[in-house]
Amino acid sequence: MSEALSASEAAACEQLEARALMADKSGYAKLEGALNQIPGLAPLCIHPVIMRLARRFLGEPFFLVNNVCMMWCQPGAPGGRLHADWPLADVPRPYPPWPMLLQTMWMLTDFTAQNGATRLVPGTHLGGRHPQNPEGEGEVPALGKRGSVLIWNGGVWHRNGANTSADQHRMGANAAYIPRFVHRPELWPRVRRQVYQGLPEQLQQLLERSVEP
Repeated sequence: MSEALSASEAAACEQLEARALMADKSGYAKLEGALNQIPGLAPLCIHPVIMRLARRFLGEPFFLVNNVCMMWCQPGAPGGRLHADWPLADVPRPYPPWPMLLQTMWMLTDFTAQNGATRLVPGTHLGGRHPQNPEGEGEVPALGKRGSVLIWNGGVWHRNGANTSADQHRMGANAAYIPRFVHRPELWPRVRRQVYQGLPEQLQQLLERSVEP
């Protein structure tokens, strides 16, 4: 999907907020619980296209599970391990072909084959298992312009690509959604109550399982 977010909005979020908060990090870096520090990410979490797809594939009600994670792949960062996402490791195999986790990655910079774009192995969610090898045949990089969003079934094998460029980084904002029958584990920081109270009502509903008591 292209230009779901304007390039200027994506650039402002990436340059003025995310990178400043992650200035002490190197390689492939993450900022978990990003809504607590960047409440301006809220519109991405409830983008109408994302909401329509989540209703279609997860049913209602569904929930935002991970409080948004910023993912920064800097020059020289190695490629990641091929994997399928939680909660698949916690359920019996074969895993279902329908999503227990719907993943989104907002591209706050261009995603290129050189700067570490997310790499996926299409169709692997139908195999009902985790990857057996660290590298997967048929990997394709998810390329896109700043402001695009990548959406995939969390059961699809994927990883971050290596950043082989000399001076190009890539930044993504990851928000993940679960159906009502999947329970949120203590894997991600909860949304602070003060931040939660200032969010749009629709997003409050999506985060009601992930807010501080």
